[in-house]
Amino acid sequence: MTKEDFLPRTRTFIGLMRDMFWLVTIVTPMMLLMLYGLYSLNKDWIVGTVRKELGIEKLATQESVEAVSQKVENLSNSMANKLNDVATDVRRATGDDKVIRQEPGLSYVEEPVSPGQNVILWLRVARTRLGKDCRLVDWTPLFVDAQNVPFAGSKIHNGVRRQISDKSDKLRIEMIPPKGLIPGRIELYLVLDYDCAGARVPDKTDTVTYRLLEK
Repeated sequence: MTKEDFLPRTRTFIGLMRDMFWLVTIVTPMMLLMLYGLYSLNKDWIVGTVRKELGIEKLATQESVEAVSQKVENLSNSMANKLNDVATDVRRATGDDKVIRQEPGLSYVEEPVSPGQNVILWLRVARTRLGKDCRLVDWTPLFVDAQNVPFAGSKIHNGVRRQISDKSDKLRIEMIPPKGLIPGRIELYLVLDYDCAGARVPDKTDTVTYRLLEK
């Protein structure tokens, strides 16, 4: 290689070095300074656009974290309430929300019944899990005639404090109906008062119907 061949290359290399020097020391800092200035002037718009594009418009500030925490707590409480409602519905459907459970269609009043005659009610009942520690303290028969108003009857015997078996049992209950009932269809149910481990628990039987004859 001759000297003349080498010199153009040397000049070209030196030119490249000079250009790189100007690019690194002058142009690049100026570009960065210009970009920083543009960012400073448009900071809010740029940040808002980035948040919107990334779907994070609300950053995890203390307020947003507390809001999310409250939503989670509300959701948890809502689910717990729904579960409790479901459990209550199940207990109601199975009769376990009461002290006693009646077998549908097996309780009835001996008929015929004439005015002034005592009423004999046959109850087919069993104790529920809720009634495990419960004993009957008092009861009142209620009669409903065409006036659709309950009238209290009277007991012939107060009976004794007793616990109903958890097996289906047939009970004979005789009572005195109130005077003045209108002949025709009569609804009858018993309001019950239980002592359940020292706590008073009210309950009632299912309604049975009978026909009160004319005089």
